[in-house]
Amino acid sequence: MRRSIALVAATGLLLVSAIPAFADTGDKGKVMIMKHACTEEPVKNQADFDAIVAKAAGDEITALALTVLACPTIVLTDDGAAQTDGVKNAPVDFDFTVTDSGGFKQTLADAEFVSAKLCESDIKRDANGDGNAEDPNVCLDISHYMFKDLAAGEVTVVETSPPNGWKFGTLLLTPKALQASGSDDALTGADFDAASSTVTLDLAGDPDNDAMLHIYNFEKSPATDTLPAARQATARTGGLRFAS
Repeated sequence: MRRSIALVAATGLLLVSAIPAFADTGDKGKVMIMKHACTEEPVKNQADFDAIVAKAAGDEITALALTVLACPTIVLTDDGAAQTDGVKNAPVDFDFTVTDSGGFKQTLADAEFVSAKLCESDIKRDANGDGNAEDPNVCLDISHYMFKDLAAGEVTVVETSPPNGWKFGTLLLTPKALQASGSDDALTGADFDAASSTVTLDLAGDPDNDAMLHIYNFEKSPATDTLPAARQATARTGGLRFAS
């Protein structure tokens, strides 16, 4: 059974730390999934999403904040009451499977729910464009799911059941500046294939054997159904670039 914990110190969550994070060889790994739902306005497709990222002018933290504001988090219906008061979408049902290199498979029923929020005052960025970059009252919900005890090697994440009316859209990684010192999720080589709703990565590439995946859904509507059937990309935090 999943354990629910309430955390609001978001900068310790995404993570900011002065302590280097290096795992010993053979240590178990961890994958965290933060789920976001992009509505038709303002994000209909990948091009709209990339346009939001571009508004950050290369600042990775601002880019992440802008995409989370445009595509707020969603959590399972059973976890809705534990979400924070930050900007968020309504709870909805969905599921993932996470399989490590040893064949160990988990679903959301096995994951740990983490309730948290991130405010402008935490990241010193203007998330809502009002000119104030340190408003403690402008906050984004960053609740997510944590999969533990994974072999520190190749991991496959599949969105087996997207929310009704939605489909896999795109992927971002947490900027290195918001990770523990010494950690770099980009070193996992995280790739995604939207057509199969699949993310692949290698936890052994990151010194702490951990990775946070920001998985965004687009509405499955005529506007998005006109996109190419497959789009494979490498998620990078270096300018948050996407390679088709």
